[in-house]
Amino acid sequence: MELVFLWLVLASFAGGFLQAAIGFGYAAVVMAFFPLFLPSIPVSSTVCAVLSLVASSTMFFQYHKDARPKHVLWLIVAYFVVMPFAAVWSAGAPKLVLSVIFGLFLVLVGLYYLLTADKTRISATPRAGIVTGALAGLFGGLFSVSAPPAALYCLSTLESKEAYMGTLQFFFLTTNLYSVGVRAVNGQVTGQVLAWSLTAAGGLLLGLWLGRIGLYKRADLARVKSWVFLFIMCMGVWTIVSNFIRV
Repeated sequence: MELVFLWLVLASFAGGFLQAAIGFGYAAVVMAFFPLFLPSIPVSSTVCAVLSLVASSTMFFQYHKDARPKHVLWLIVAYFVVMPFAAVWSAGAPKLVLSVIFGLFLVLVGLYYLLTADKTRISATPRAGIVTGALAGLFGGLFSVSAPPAALYCLSTLESKEAYMGTLQFFFLTTNLYSVGVRAVNGQVTGQVLAWSLTAAGGLLLGLWLGRIGLYKRADLARVKSWVFLFIMCMGVWTIVSNFIRV
């Protein structure tokens, strides 16, 4: 049991560092690890949602002056509609099916960021916002990983790094509050989930702090991102293969 808490802290530290460095990535990193030592993907997603709320609250406090809430209004509306259905479905989905879907999701996220993320651009239209928010809600409800479409939208449609950071963290704060509320209503936020989350929050906050004070500036962030998403892709392949090995 003690090892579970250690792994929670270490995974959260790595995710928090990346989150502070590039504005997102916490959920993708920890969800590559959490299902390895927590009981299930839905439980892992709930712990991740609680911790993501801590991360987004901390970062939004730092960047709130640059946030543009109206810019992500359509994303938030679409997220609010789609996310509960995905969360309820994932709670009752067969473990093998959900695990394979999760593995495919990790592979696609890794491939996307490695090959096409810097080349893709989205227009700031209501339609684009609704589609982006719906995808974020789907991924957020299933795995608590809503960042890929939302980050791409903000990166494509905002002209400054500060506006990108502030607006993206506003989106995360709003949707994470909603996500935790939905999961609480569904009975997924248990005492054990809160205990795991409280423990992991120490690693998360330390990672956010080190990323914030500039440790990441001494590293090649482009290379760091490449290795991180390559690792996530490999974890996705292993998630799929391991299920069939067990069968």
